[in-house]
Amino acid sequence: MKAARVIVPEDRLLAPCLDPVAAKLVATGHDVWRPPQSLAPAAWSDALARADVVVLTPRTRFAASDIEAAPRLKGIVFPTIGVDALDLAAADAAGLAVGNGATIEAVESMAEANVMLMAALLLDLPGKSRALKSGGWRDGTVRARMMRGKTVGFVGFGRIARSTLARLANWGVRAIFFDPYVSPGTASHDGATATTDLAGLLRASDIVNVLVDLTAETRGLIGATELAMMRRDAYLVNTARGAAVDEAALAHALREGIIAGAALDAFAAEPIALDSPLRRLDNVILTPHNIGHTLELQESFVPATCENVVRIARGEPPLYFKNPHVLPRWRERLTRLKA
Repeated sequence: MKAARVIVPEDRLLAPCLDPVAAKLVATGHDVWRPPQSLAPAAWSDALARADVVVLTPRTRFAASDIEAAPRLKGIVFPTIGVDALDLAAADAAGLAVGNGATIEAVESMAEANVMLMAALLLDLPGKSRALKSGGWRDGTVRARMMRGKTVGFVGFGRIARSTLARLANWGVRAIFFDPYVSPGTASHDGATATTDLAGLLRASDIVNVLVDLTAETRGLIGATELAMMRRDAYLVNTARGAAVDEAALAHALREGIIAGAALDAFAAEPIALDSPLRRLDNVILTPHNIGHTLELQESFVPATCENVVRIARGEPPLYFKNPHVLPRWRERLTRLKA
């Protein structure tokens, strides 16, 4: 196979993955360029003009104009599951294959984290920890509740939601899900009941778990109206995309007791602002968009990223294909590039 020209950006947070990826690609004969995040636009455009494959991170914005500046490009690879930094519609239109890090470790790490957050909310872990740290002890008040018998509502029912549900198999919960892209008539939903009524799901659930990609349809999907539909003793968990939830409306709902509490690992703007009202509330768990980051997940990204890059470079679909529907157009693009 002819050596490919690959851009692998420098990124402090993803260095444990990107550094070995770059080293492995160089060792196998590929031409790898490592641009800093502060690279001048002109230099970036010049590099794109010569690139066969580009590796991106959540902090490497890639717009339609970048795609236009890369006539040789065969595909784009993210080491992570999320590809929000990319104009995916523009990539689809251009016939570009997009690979990501949807490894089993990434899915299962997030599933374990979701179960942990749900249990922590129900068992009042934040309140119990806060009481002890502030010098208190038991005050005779019991707020914790069991998971058994509760209804968990999944907004979005992809691999992470299904893996989360699998881990709840012995907890005695009832599961329902809302996902317009999953047919209610399919053979198996892993024990969950499908619904086309988001409002009904919100009213019925003890815990609402938001697990959607960020699209035009899901941006602001859970706002003031939706939060008001939830029960006052219900909890919201969002480990997917911050902008799927209206944070101002959520802060109001938490402050006014419209819902009992929440756990958030994703925010509309990251890092979350220091003056965000969410930081001042006692009934919310906040984590810096890394709740499911494990050593096992991090280690899985290296071979997955390398494999995705190598496959795209030699004209094969990536191992983890974010936009498989683009395959015919991608084949056409590859044919044009060979001409």
